[in-house]
Amino acid sequence: MDSKRTHTFIIVAALAAVVSGAAAQEAPKAPVSRAEYEKLRREIDDLKAQLATLPTIQPDQSVQPTRDALWETRLRLDALESFNADRETSDIGFHLSGFASTGYTDSEDENSTFSAGISPVFLWQLDDRLLFEAEFEFGLESVDGEGETEVELEYANGSYLLNDYITVGAGKFLTPFGMFGERLHPTWINKLPNMPFPYMHHGGIAPMTSLGAFVRGGIPLGEAKGNYSLYISNGPSLETEGHHPGTLSFENFDDANDNKALGGRIGFLPISSLELGYSFQFADVDASTFDQDVDSFIQGFDVSYVREYDAIRGVIDIRFEWVFSDVDDAVFFDEDDGEFFTFDNTRHGGYAQFAYRPTQVDIDFVKNLEVVGRYDWLDVGSGVPDDDKERWAIGLNYWLTNSSVIKLSYQQTDVDNQDETGAFLAQFAIGF
Repeated sequence: MDSKRTHTFIIVAALAAVVSGAAAQEAPKAPVSRAEYEKLRREIDDLKAQLATLPTIQPDQSVQPTRDALWETRLRLDALESFNADRETSDIGFHLSGFASTGYTDSEDENSTFSAGISPVFLWQLDDRLLFEAEFEFGLESVDGEGETEVELEYANGSYLLNDYITVGAGKFLTPFGMFGERLHPTWINKLPNMPFPYMHHGGIAPMTSLGAFVRGGIPLGEAKGNYSLYISNGPSLETEGHHPGTLSFENFDDANDNKALGGRIGFLPISSLELGYSFQFADVDASTFDQDVDSFIQGFDVSYVREYDAIRGVIDIRFEWVFSDVDDAVFFDEDDGEFFTFDNTRHGGYAQFAYRPTQVDIDFVKNLEVVGRYDWLDVGSGVPDDDKERWAIGLNYWLTNSSVIKLSYQQTDVDNQDETGAFLAQFAIGF
């Protein structure tokens, strides 16, 4: 075989090898990345260009292997192009994200302890309008001195984009009430290692998740913007026994009665850095076994202001929320005293938070620091068998990346009829 034929055979063999490797990945376990595909196409295009510069070889028996290799290469190239064309035109997509954290708490009135947890978030885009999301929370807890892993389904819902302004959905979802529960609760987003009092899992007065259906969207308002969320869900249930009668339980997977909760939030952004919000929820909260009719009305106001200023060479982040809970008066039975009692069941609470990060400073270590301060409180009505509480917290955060942070915080808590207690908290949180 002469040099030209030898050169032709080598190029075709190389082309066959390249495409052969690609064809072997036509059904990969992991999706082919765009960068990998583009690199492969460039290699194929280079080899095809070299083939085009060679003179035509008259067919004879000695070049039959070369012609066979070229034919096989073309078949494999067609298969590869068809496979990637299907990938590029398909709207189906899957993404795994979430967050994880580990922490340490040393409080004056409790034993110091470490903690850890992870919350993977699964996102599916079935087409350009149909979406599904789910979050699982894996945490650690102790029950009767035994360590256990606790698994919770934080939310799981599907949504459909009707148009640019309306999205409908159903399932378990983060309740669009205020800002914290829906936007700020992930550990790598929350500026401090714990949640403010109104959003605590036990004793809180604002809903974090709901099970039902929702409609939401955004509205242009000239130079300003607006957003809205409305939902119907299983309503909260009224605690009638135990040490905290009159409180509301929002983790109600089976509705306590035939009535549903109605709620929502309306947001207004006069400028891009400022958002004002109003939230509400109406619900019938008495269980079918409770012989009194009890309704609840919860409302909240929130303010968010985030902006970078050249004058202070950094970003300021200001958040404020106020929540008011009004539950109809009811008569409860005190098993310890053997007597009936009632009280004005109104509660309110909130938090004010300020953070500053010197993002424009030239020193990397300094620009990654963030100073945080927060005041939160929870007031209960007269005669309520719970105590008022307030807390001051200061924190220093160090951002390792845009989604990973080390948080150090000292907090002072004052609960009525108890001594003030201080606590040191540390946390490493990462979003992925």
